[in-house]
Amino acid sequence: MADVRSALAEHGIRLRDYRVGSHKTTCPNCSSARRKKNDPCLSVTIDQDERAVWKCHHCQFSGGAGGEGFRPAIERRVYRKPVRPTRKEQPDTMLAWFNKRGLTQETVQAFGVHKTRAWFPQTQQEEDCIAFPYEWDGELRNVKYRTANKHFRQEKDPEPVFFNADSIGAGEELIICEGEIDVMSFAQAGFPHVVSLPNGAPSGPETSDKRYEPFGTHWDLITKVSRVLIASDMDEAGEALAQEIARRVGRDRCYRVKMPAGSKDANECLVAHGEEELRRCVDRATPWPIDGLYGIDDFSAEVMDLYHGRGPQPVSTGWPEMDKAFRYIPGQFIALTGVPNHGKSRWLSQVIVQTARLRDEKWAIFSPETGQANQIADLCEIWAGNPFYDGPSLRMSPQDLSNAMHWLQERVFLLGTIEHTPSIDWLLERARAAVIRHGVRNIVFDPYNEIEASRPDKQTETEFVSQLISKCKRFGKLHDCTVWMVIHPTKLKATEDGKDPVPNLYDLAGSAHWRNKADAGLVVYRDYAREATFVIAKKIRRQPMCGMVGSVKFQFVGADRRFEEIPDSYQPLGKETV
Repeated sequence: MADVRSALAEHGIRLRDYRVGSHKTTCPNCSSARRKKNDPCLSVTIDQDERAVWKCHHCQFSGGAGGEGFRPAIERRVYRKPVRPTRKEQPDTMLAWFNKRGLTQETVQAFGVHKTRAWFPQTQQEEDCIAFPYEWDGELRNVKYRTANKHFRQEKDPEPVFFNADSIGAGEELIICEGEIDVMSFAQAGFPHVVSLPNGAPSGPETSDKRYEPFGTHWDLITKVSRVLIASDMDEAGEALAQEIARRVGRDRCYRVKMPAGSKDANECLVAHGEEELRRCVDRATPWPIDGLYGIDDFSAEVMDLYHGRGPQPVSTGWPEMDKAFRYIPGQFIALTGVPNHGKSRWLSQVIVQTARLRDEKWAIFSPETGQANQIADLCEIWAGNPFYDGPSLRMSPQDLSNAMHWLQERVFLLGTIEHTPSIDWLLERARAAVIRHGVRNIVFDPYNEIEASRPDKQTETEFVSQLISKCKRFGKLHDCTVWMVIHPTKLKATEDGKDPVPNLYDLAGSAHWRNKADAGLVVYRDYAREATFVIAKKIRRQPMCGMVGSVKFQFVGADRRFEEIPDSYQPLGKETV
């Protein structure tokens, strides 16, 4: 049985302890938006069966979880292929409607668009509508329907594919736009390689990765196109879509197609200005942005976001006390070190599980020292709160293990090969595929010394490390991914009392650049005599936004296989009691 801690974490609820009885804590639903953010307005009651119920006395957020029947949500995808119609009606009225939108009969027929009837949940009845077939590799994968009143629906449980997916060509430019009619408009203007997402642009903050699943379906071909021209609508939703597409496929390959004033999308441009003007819009597509040369206007949206508090915000590792010393912003480069066997990899593994629970963050991990199976076992222990192996504490059950792996399957992906020692370029290429295919937001390299380090004869290791960090930081900024690099320290002399010394960031193997170029530098140190682990933020680039340098004390609970932070244990650097 998964423990009550895991059950509550699925709902963003965290307690100081998980004993039977009543508890008070902050509310994951409303506390972050309240003036009194630390007010413990959420009441949680845990019974003997590890069943928890809760209610917020401020926003009335309530529910229950855990107990004997608790299991995590497990998604099993089964795609349904639509039945191909025996005949496709293309009446004159439909062709005339498309003609008013600048699309000829030949274009409509080429895309197989036709008139039909379908049931719409918006009106709770069958309606006359236009059908847009989603073909790929000779098979019908989905159909999207549109009524005259702009009601939309798709087939049930369709395979996530792009509209016009067969047009994606290796070595060709690819235009990505918002809707099927925009795809047809570009094709009308002479651009054959163009696709759109079935669900268009987001109307608000994204709550799942579903909209972008076609990137996973077609990831192999997308990585092979020469460049990507993003032609989403010229509005706020279209800009949000453009930003996410650029993050996934790599901003270095992206160009933005902008429509003339008064035209929101490709079809409006086609109708108002004709095919020649739409071709000019594509020809004038601008890089995202021009590498190394910027104008003030290139950053105007970003600056306004910062002004209004919408810019990139630091996020938590899942420990409130640790937030005082360290939080991270997507796109940063984090250096993590510690004496061998002091728990740095285990601490980072818990960060992986906690952030996946808190924000559904997805991770890609290169951990050859730990090994892929052992890495999974460690993550399963942290998720379930029970040991993987027999010991003093009851080990997890086969069902717990199965539940844990199903949960991890959607959130953690592994990098590596047994055929050779991979280079950083090889690893970043696989990480890029993980971003495109799965929406990964964090990359872990654990440790640095397992990355292939051959270099030209005249290049020093210091120069090699500098270039490696630069490649990682560039990747992080292009894909809005946080890169975590675990580095072993050089051999350190024991202190007079025989204890391992606390490493500094300048003690790391290879180069002082680990300290100089990192956005944050963390040290994990275990004091065996005091049965305590300290996580020390030695460097924080954006203080106090991302925390203040200092240490936080943790206790490793063997029965739970997790680190627990000690409340109020944060100490500023220079005053820490490590």
